[in-house]
Amino acid sequence: MRRLCALVLVMFTFVCAHAQHDSTAAPQPPALTAQLAALQRLEAMQPDSVSPKYRQAALLLGYACTWPHDSKTRQYTDEAQRVIGKIEALHPTKAADRSDLATLHGFYFTAIIVADPQQNGPRYYRQALDSFDEALRLNPDNALARQLQEQFRKGMGQAGNQ
Repeated sequence: MRRLCALVLVMFTFVCAHAQHDSTAAPQPPALTAQLAALQRLEAMQPDSVSPKYRQAALLLGYACTWPHDSKTRQYTDEAQRVIGKIEALHPTKAADRSDLATLHGFYFTAIIVADPQQNGPRYYRQALDSFDEALRLNPDNALARQLQEQFRKGMGQAGNQ
């Protein structure tokens, strides 16, 4: 889980650096495709488990935030939303799982904002912040939620200064 948090944090950190650039030719790392395939196989073996779904959605959203103008970004964001729906359908009861779900909601709204900050920032920033707050209320030790919340606030502060 720590590796996933580190991966997502690294990918999300690129958002600040790359979100302002109109990069339409983002690299398609084979590792991303391979990681998604491995997580999908794991999900098929453990259909009632939140973890492989959570990891898939986090990976997809990390890519979407890192490469907001790539031609695959919309597809990956939509796929992440579908995976989040699968987690919701499991009706998680453990606070940690519900915290992870709230984290993904915040990450999803962040990806939507990064794709079009002018249009989507005013519309979705409150949902993103509320989702991260809920994740931390449910599990104050949720490191990914804390990191994403801090990056989100920092990014919104930078956007407000421009």
